[in-house]
Order: sequence, then C-alpha cells, then structure tokens
Amino acid sequence: MENINFILPEIFISLGIMFLLMLGVFKKNSAGIVYTLSVVVLLITLGLIINFPSDQEIYLFNNSYKIDQLSTFMKIITIISGIFVLISSYKYTKIEKIFKIEYSILILCSILGMLVMISSYDLIVFYIGLELQSLSLYVLAAFNQNQTKSSEAGLKYFVLSALSSGLLLYG
Repeated sequence: MENINFILPEIFISLGIMFLLMLGVFKKNSAGIVYTLSVVVLLITLGLIINFPSDQEIYLFNNSYKIDQLSTFMKIITIISGIFVLISSYKYTKIEKIFKIEYSILILCSILGMLVMISSYDLIVFYIGLELQSLSLYVLAAFNQNQTKSSEAGLKYFVLSALSSGLLLYG
C-alpha cells in the first residue's frame, strides 16, 4: 500500500483523464474547460513530482519501477513540455477547427505513457508505457479528419508502430 504514494503523479494524471472524459461527455461544449483543466492537471502533477523527495533510489512493484533523481528530473521536463504543448497548440486547434475535448485528453494519455516509460525498470513496464504513448499518438496523428494527409499519416504511423512493436515484443 505504501507503493501507491510513490506513484501518486501517475495516479493523479489517470484520475484527471477519467474526470475530464466524464466532464466532456456530460457537459456540452466543454472543450475549453477540458483544455484548461488539462493544464491544471499537469501543473498539479508537476507540483507532486517536485515536492517528492528523490534523494534515494526507490524500487517499486518487485523491482519493475524505479524512482530516482534522474527519473524525477526527466518527469519534470516531460510535464513542462506537455504544458508547453497544450498552451502552444491552443490557437492552432482553434484555427484548424479541431478544438475538441479528445485532443487534450490524448495528450495527457501520451504524457502518462511517457512518465511510465521514464520510471520503468523492467521491459514489460517499459512496453506498457510505450504502447500507452503510441496509441495516443496514433490518434493524434490522424486527428484532423478534414485533411487526407492527416489520415494518411495516422495510418502510416500505425503500420510502422505495429511492426516495430511486434519486433520489440517478440524479439
């Protein structure tokens, strides 16, 4: 049970994703609210990561998850980059008319996969994080349904990632 405290940032992002999905489903025209709350979720996660003491190496879940200074630093960089991506893509999504609740939620899912990959100390945990990130990025690559290049990019990315994922999984 004490392992839960160490993965609190990942749990918070997961709960934030679920809450934002529920908010988007039950409240009409909530893309702006979901977008803003996605940035708030990342800011709170950044606070959780910064306030966590990382002066020693911590191994969790039968040595498959490791938290140390390097992983904490990389998580901070990842969260800051995610905040920057959400803020900088706000105007672009409005211009391209792809301003939907799914966009920010997919970015949060991708960031969650990145955080899992950063702290993984076992190949299966790394693979789970990689797939969580990749599945979100497949959809983001094909998110703009008005352009055929977007659908083509999503399909190419899916085929290439499925092939490389199979090679990684089966050796």
